[in-house]
Amino acid sequence: MAENIDRRRFLVLAASGAAVGALVVLQGCSNSSNSPTTPPNPTTTFTDKSGSISSNHGHTITLTAAEQQVGQAVTLTTTTGLAPTVHTHNLGLTASEVSGIAAGTIVVKNSSVALDHFHTITFN
Repeated sequence: MAENIDRRRFLVLAASGAAVGALVVLQGCSNSSNSPTTPPNPTTTFTDKSGSISSNHGHTITLTAAEQQVGQAVTLTTTTGLAPTVHTHNLGLTASEVSGIAAGTIVVKNSSVALDHFHTITFN
């Protein structure tokens, strides 16, 4: 059964409901550092990452900080040797692998073949 209320009572009830709603909304906007609604402020520092090269004979390979920050697929190149054995190996990394290396995940891949050999390259 519906209760009849006058205009004054209606306005009092409406105003008290609005005030409670405003308190609930404002409480979610806390500036407190322990507020669960405060998003984290990640500060990632990227540094060059050198790969470890198996059966190495002078090669070096580095995934630069800039390449990690961009986070896209990349092909790294390493060249070594003196004539007539100068040769180059390539190492393709997917965007996922670049992001993984940046995050500290161990990534192991084989380089391209040159002069009848390849190298296994490990990051992290």
